[in-house]
Amino acid sequence: MVQPGVSVERLLYLYGVVRKHQDLPTSTGVPLRGVAHATVTAVVEPVCAREFSPETLDEKLRSIEWVARLARKHEAVLERVMRYGAVVPARLCTLFSDTQALKRSLAESEGRLRAALERIQGREEWGLKAFWDEGRLRAAAADDPALPVLDAAVAVANPGHAFVLRKRREARLAELVSMRLDALVDEVLDAIEHVADEVRLRPLRPESATGREAPMSLNAAALVNVSTRETFQATIADLSARYRDDGLVIKMSGPWPAYSFCDDAVAVGASAEGGR
Repeated sequence: MVQPGVSVERLLYLYGVVRKHQDLPTSTGVPLRGVAHATVTAVVEPVCAREFSPETLDEKLRSIEWVARLARKHEAVLERVMRYGAVVPARLCTLFSDTQALKRSLAESEGRLRAALERIQGREEWGLKAFWDEGRLRAAAADDPALPVLDAAVAVANPGHAFVLRKRREARLAELVSMRLDALVDEVLDAIEHVADEVRLRPLRPESATGREAPMSLNAAALVNVSTRETFQATIADLSARYRDDGLVIKMSGPWPAYSFCDDAVAVGASAEGGR
């Protein structure tokens, strides 16, 4: 990594790590280089040291626009690289002062990097998110036999007791909605696990982060074999159509480099939400 106080004109910006001798794209608009060690090769771009100095970075990382622009470039390069084979993505702004510093890092984690590359070879990551429509779920739950009984009791109760019964009815309806939502998500996950090699759950994100009014009920990453991609996509399309009327909206994105399945490889591995 870059050490404060070290004077260098160029740094190496790391995008990811691939197998040794794997071809690199030549039409990314980025002057990519490969730095090899043992069985792996780091995919890097020489960048201006002043632009990525610790002091400059501290300021630039406060700019949402700058971070978003760099993230799009980072992701675009990785998507090009993955067309030639598996790539363990690096975190945004992973920098090395020179080739020797990078090779030392590769040497320390070469075994784990190699294992991660073997794990994701021939596979790609797909993002899956589900959002739920409270109105539709409440409407579907309204046929529960306990609700008409409570409604009838409310109609003949005195005001104080009616208030308690209405609270009880609302609690029962909320419980039914929650149970139905959990069942739907479990059914979706079960179907996905049958067509993906691995599935990892991510934290649910608030509406302010997703840009949607509907709350999120599922945030998952699926590692899918390239040979079964069409089956996976067809399954998601079927799930989306099947559960739409139940108030569950399923969104799929990808393919992406296997961010979510390399984060335990080494320090240069990455697990980022990005636009997925």
